[in-house]
Amino acid sequence: MGEKPQSGGVWPTVKPFLNGGASGMLATCVIQPVDMIKVRIQLGQGSAASVTKTMLRNEGIGAFYNGLSAGLLRQATYTTARLGSFRALTNKAVAANDGKPLPLYQKALCGLTAGAIGACVGSPADLALIRMQADATLPAAQRRHYKNAFHALYRTVGDGGVLALWKGAGPTVVRAMALNMGMLAS
Repeated sequence: MGEKPQSGGVWPTVKPFLNGGASGMLATCVIQPVDMIKVRIQLGQGSAASVTKTMLRNEGIGAFYNGLSAGLLRQATYTTARLGSFRALTNKAVAANDGKPLPLYQKALCGLTAGAIGACVGSPADLALIRMQADATLPAAQRRHYKNAFHALYRTVGDGGVLALWKGAGPTVVRAMALNMGMLAS
């Protein structure tokens, strides 16, 4: 009596992946309008106030959510993979350390690895997000009119082959490794 039941099965393994993905997806729903404004500013369309006014006037409130399906897909892949793999890696490292807490350098290595895994898995969705957010800024004749993230991925493969889904993945992986080393190790 008084013994804690053994937790086994799939749930303890799957839980950090699902928690990470769900929290990232919720955050994306909230932050998407700000991200759209940021992208337009970075594309040289003016200040935050002028971009917001122009988007509302010319495209309506829905324009602030262009690319939301890709943002959600990105979180479902990148965040799920990085947070879940970090937990799996640290659990393995703790087991290898005979249950002792991990020193900072081992946590940092787990963070680096988890960041690389997440970025590799999430890179196609990240590419779709950028393409969907930037599509409305192109001249009308050059717009692709993506319906959703999967349409953007399909068009990307059709235009450049499967490997085009990882265009720009190198810097994305390096950025994710550094970011995750700092965030997850601490």
